[in-house]
Amino acid sequence: MQHIPDAGIQVFAVWEPMIATDLQSPTTGTLARLKDARARQYWDPSHLLALRLAADAREPQPKQACCLRDNVLWDLAALYPPGVEWADKLPPAVFFNGPIAKNQDSLSVSVRKATD
Repeated sequence: MQHIPDAGIQVFAVWEPMIATDLQSPTTGTLARLKDARARQYWDPSHLLALRLAADAREPQPKQACCLRDNVLWDLAALYPPGVEWADKLPPAVFFNGPIAKNQDSLSVSVRKATD
């Protein structure tokens, strides 16, 4: 997101244990991969957000093309338009897909559209 410097966005990166080596929260080196000052990073060992994202998914939110392991969402980006509120249910995302590394271009396009 560093290539979109003026966008009034917030980034929440949620790390969760998905493979056998994910025994603890991310190290300082891992957290340093995400250098954008607008990013806040969290450790979610119980997959609470991933489970909520799956439970609240509904139209018109796009259906993700990947990113399930043991019925838990992971390596996924969700983009919400400006002004939406997270209440008893999460609002539908305007972008909901992964893996993140393979979807950076389409995510960037969606961010530009949402912030124009």
